[in-house]
Amino acid sequence: MKRSIRRVNALLLLLLTTVSVSAQELFSLEEAIKYALENNENVKIARVNTSDAESQVGETRADGLPQINANFGYTNNTQIPVNIVPANTFDPTAPEGATTAIRFGVQHQSSLGVSASQMIWDGSFFIGLKAAKMLREKVLIDEQKAEQDVREQVMKAYYMVLVNQVRTELIEINMATLDSTLRDTRLLYENGFAEKIDVSRLQVQLNNLESEMSGVEQAILASKNMLKLTMGMSVESEIELSDDLETFDFNYSAAEIDAYTVADRLEVQQVEYLKRLAELDIKNVKSQYIPKVNFSAAWGRNSGTDIFGNLWNDQRQWFTSSNIGLNVSIPVFDGLRKKYTVERKRYQLETLNYQSSLLTNSLRQQLIDAKKALDVNLERLSVQEDNMELAQEVADVTRAKFTEGVGSNLELIDADQAYKVAEINYLTALYDAIVAKIDLDKALGKLN
Repeated sequence: MKRSIRRVNALLLLLLTTVSVSAQELFSLEEAIKYALENNENVKIARVNTSDAESQVGETRADGLPQINANFGYTNNTQIPVNIVPANTFDPTAPEGATTAIRFGVQHQSSLGVSASQMIWDGSFFIGLKAAKMLREKVLIDEQKAEQDVREQVMKAYYMVLVNQVRTELIEINMATLDSTLRDTRLLYENGFAEKIDVSRLQVQLNNLESEMSGVEQAILASKNMLKLTMGMSVESEIELSDDLETFDFNYSAAEIDAYTVADRLEVQQVEYLKRLAELDIKNVKSQYIPKVNFSAAWGRNSGTDIFGNLWNDQRQWFTSSNIGLNVSIPVFDGLRKKYTVERKRYQLETLNYQSSLLTNSLRQQLIDAKKALDVNLERLSVQEDNMELAQEVADVTRAKFTEGVGSNLELIDADQAYKVAEINYLTALYDAIVAKIDLDKALGKLN
């Protein structure tokens, strides 16, 4: 592979150095990944979720701290309520059965006070606080998973651009060679040693290469846009890549694969946290059978007068009140609601257990498939590299024979076409092998 790519590295370097630095940004793979981890929207969302989970812990903890409230009130009794009482209550001489109407109260009333409550025991609170902390840990794993996914996407998009750039340079080399052959053939035709159809066939082939170049350039633009989108960069920005395909390492350790356990995969850790949260959910429902104990206290003062101006002057009278209390709430019977709720929570936990088993088995299979896919693609890549070199040799010999007048134009066109197909097959195999290696690294948890 390195022999084939090295031939176009010089042209790639020349292309990159002619780009205006002020108009384009140059990224290595590591720089692209670092940029993506700072700017990709999915990673940002995951970090916001982490901050939100941290706030949920504080929100839950606040329920177990003292709750203190202060209040101040003013009431204007525009019409004081009238109460009907027996007349002899205030006048012993009043006849039996007689009533009188009396207004109790004053027009202006004012009050102020402070109340406090403290939860002494509530099983749901302690379990809820533990669940909130566990949720925070789970969200941290979610953030790591989002970062892993972004790394994978950036790597695949980055190497797609590089492969397309190599394909562009190979097409340019083919066009240069074919253009030289076309000029030589025109001279032979003008001197009567070639036919007009030979020139036309070569011209058609050159036109096809120019059309293919336009398609590849569009593919480079699309792959760059995909890379920028994954990085969280504006698609209007210009970007160039500084790495090359020679730096890609296809090596892996078979012993590492045999020793690896899928329990270290982030996906498994996510499901494990969901199972532990489901267990806490069951405990939370059961805790509601336990009595709840709360302490409360209050202190206040109130005053009143029929003259508004006297409500806050030195003549006012304030009366103080206070109380403390202990409240015990004992659940007696809820129609068996909690019983059936616990059953439903257990079914949900059982489902998670099945999902965990399925996921673990699937990830093991994924690791096996990733290793097999890499082995197959590396073998295919080696075959395609040899095919491309053989096709190059055939094309060179055929071109030399044609130039010397001992070969036909059709043989030259067929040889060039076979070489072009070999190039495409080689680059396809190269990208497939790169993707397979990235998938294997992901299966081994190396992208974390």
